[in-house]
Amino acid sequence: MIEASHYDQARERISTQGFTPEIQTKISLLLSFTKSGNLMFHAGVQWQPRLDPVHQAMLAQYSRELEALTLLSRTTQWSLNPALAMRGSQILAPLTLAWGQVMLPPGPLLNPRAAYRGISLGHAQLARIRLAPVIPDHTDPLNPFVVALQRIELENGRLLQTQIRLLKNMPTEIPLAEREARVTADQHLVNGVFNDFLRWLAAD
Repeated sequence: MIEASHYDQARERISTQGFTPEIQTKISLLLSFTKSGNLMFHAGVQWQPRLDPVHQAMLAQYSRELEALTLLSRTTQWSLNPALAMRGSQILAPLTLAWGQVMLPPGPLLNPRAAYRGISLGHAQLARIRLAPVIPDHTDPLNPFVVALQRIELENGRLLQTQIRLLKNMPTEIPLAEREARVTADQHLVNGVFNDFLRWLAAD
């Protein structure tokens, strides 16, 4: 589970310091990485000769994730401190490994288990990584970064519904018990990464 105290500590730090370039960079590193993983996974559907309903949903999600990445890159006040990128990559390393496993040859288009893992991992990211709770109540609602963050959070809710439908309706011969275990394992993975991230967000 995501520790409520981690949210409280991160929100308190932002309340005290505001959305500084360092805090914005930390948040954007997390969101950019997770969305890039999902984007990479869904990108292959563009090469399908015909799009059935499942592949249409995946292509739509690809477009939404690309839009979110563009919005982040244009609204974030990036810090020039290279240590942030280094520490961020360490925290995100478990997800780097997970997405790398999904994309191993022959790739998710030809590997049913990799395809299901990609959908499960994307679902876990959308379900567990929630950043609205770190926004203090007194934050300027017209702050460009805050507006972008709230838009992305709202869109994540819509994308999550798509991921749930894909998990339920994706044609597969993978046994139900194996699929359920996969979803649970990915939830635990993302929980661990996000708890570490919240601690980092609250730290000096």
